[in-house]
Amino acid sequence: MLKLFLAVVPLLLTALFAWLVMDDRLSFGGGEKEIVLAVPLVIWSLAYLGCYGVLWWRRATVARSVAISSVLATGVVAVASLALFGAQWLR
Repeated sequence: MLKLFLAVVPLLLTALFAWLVMDDRLSFGGGEKEIVLAVPLVIWSLAYLGCYGVLWWRRATVARSVAISSVLATGVVAVASLALFGAQWLR
């Protein structure tokens, strides 16, 4: 049960963050453009969930699953950011 909770919590917190931003309970002064802040969180959460699921299936320990999933999800967001930056730079 703990493994399932740790796998899904980032996605639930991302949904909570997006809801708070859309409902204007959390404001950074950018208006409607603030919801764009949730996009990297969604990408990170989905990458984390996928990696955690694979490690869970391979019967890795909880600490190892969390650590590896966090690092790989951060790498996915970094690569996606660099790819978008590079695509904009080439234009």
